[in-house]
Amino acid sequence: MSIATYDGFPWIAYVYYVFDKDLNLYFLSAPDTLHAKQIIKNQKVAVSIGDSNQDINEPKRGLQMSGISKQISGFEKIKYVLELWKSNLGVINPNLTIKAATGKMFKVIPKRIKLFDQELFKVRDGQEPILEL
Repeated sequence: MSIATYDGFPWIAYVYYVFDKDLNLYFLSAPDTLHAKQIIKNQKVAVSIGDSNQDINEPKRGLQMSGISKQISGFEKIKYVLELWKSNLGVINPNLTIKAATGKMFKVIPKRIKLFDQELFKVRDGQEPILEL
């Protein structure tokens, strides 16, 4: 997914993510990345998820979202997210989960979600449903 942050100027970064049943998104990021530093100062973020290999002639699918991103801590929370990380992303390399201990783990709590699925929702561009949370 792409995550956009802001602290004096906008920034966007690609991150690997997982989600839970409540539509929260989780990602890992090194403490010295610009987006992690900006989230610490300003928790408002925007997210975009889409398959860049989609055929332009086929119906669009993707998601846009805005919300609040918070750094998470605590053994139980991190353990829960690491289990999601391993099972949903198929992580088998232990070095990828070590990053959680040395980096920062973030949760994105959605506030507004716009779903693009032209197979499911037969609407014109710009008329896609928006869920306010």
